[in-house]
Amino acid sequence: MLSIHRPMPVAFDWLMLGLPWLGTNLTLLPIIALVSLWLWRKQRRGELALQLFAVSLGSLIVNAVLKGAFGRPRPDLWEHRGQFAWSSYPSGHAIVCASVFFTIALMLFRERRWRWPFAAAALLMVVTLYSRLYLGVHWPTDVVGGYLIGLVWLAATEYAFAPFRDASHIRAKSKPASVRGQPADSAPLR
Repeated sequence: MLSIHRPMPVAFDWLMLGLPWLGTNLTLLPIIALVSLWLWRKQRRGELALQLFAVSLGSLIVNAVLKGAFGRPRPDLWEHRGQFAWSSYPSGHAIVCASVFFTIALMLFRERRWRWPFAAAALLMVVTLYSRLYLGVHWPTDVVGGYLIGLVWLAATEYAFAPFRDASHIRAKSKPASVRGQPADSAPLR
């Protein structure tokens, strides 16, 4: 960890301070709530809205429960900077990056066949998780543990919501395009 702590260009330092805000439940949960509301009310995709909100809220709850259970102190190698709260293990940023960002990528792949969200989620995750080490607020094991917990949460929610996803696709395919209110060749999300 000591090799990470060295003078860096100001722009890099600002990136390491700012980017992790995208991986906090404090920032992400209100955004996810609005997107979920839009999916439910405007797109009539309640199964997507519920899954997205459940993954996000669940990652916050899992993070809080595990941090409370472990109570691991944060590294004390240099002054902490950036956003941090509670105890060190597991990294909540890692849980969010693995579960929420990749849930969004999977949804976009299933709905639009877009592959680029996986690369965007992976890049955002790598930079965010490195920043947690760079800022001195996590041990490497906090980040790895949070990532693995996030993957388990991702897999659990994908499994739990699969029947709803399959049922909604069966219902959508059984209706003629004119009944669904969209042209036959349009994508499911507008």
